[in-house]
Amino acid sequence: MLVNSGDVEHLFVDGVGIKTGDYFHLYHPDPSAALSSCSNISKNFRNLKLDWSFRSCQLHAARGVGEKEVIGGFVFACWGRGESFFGHSNVDSSPFLDNFPGVPMAGIFTYGEIGRGFSILNTDFESGQEDKTLCFCVHVYSTVYLLVSYTPAPIEH
Repeated sequence: MLVNSGDVEHLFVDGVGIKTGDYFHLYHPDPSAALSSCSNISKNFRNLKLDWSFRSCQLHAARGVGEKEVIGGFVFACWGRGESFFGHSNVDSSPFLDNFPGVPMAGIFTYGEIGRGFSILNTDFESGQEDKTLCFCVHVYSTVYLLVSYTPAPIEH
């Protein structure tokens, strides 16, 4: 989509399949919100480690199960992030590196968002009325983390 011009009330755009009356969203990347999100991810990873450690101790005592451990991870970040977005490097990898030091990880900057999206089209079959309101879950300038974990099998006595 290409925004050609606009005025106080309208944007004039060109693009394949765009018609008068179509809805679309404009997104503004926000580094401070992204930094806050990275901090929340780091806290969630820390809590996950504590929870796994506590549960593993309980299971080990009860059934001889070893401690669950993270053995790797992947980071998929939007290409618009990184040093030019945050002003310094390794922001998106820091939640993983700070909580799982020495654990192998891989990452990639992607051209396009990775994540689940959805749309809804409601139809009231009794009245024949159709609600053409579409709802979208869109990931913009985002990062997705994938932790790979391992839990040893119970020890046979």
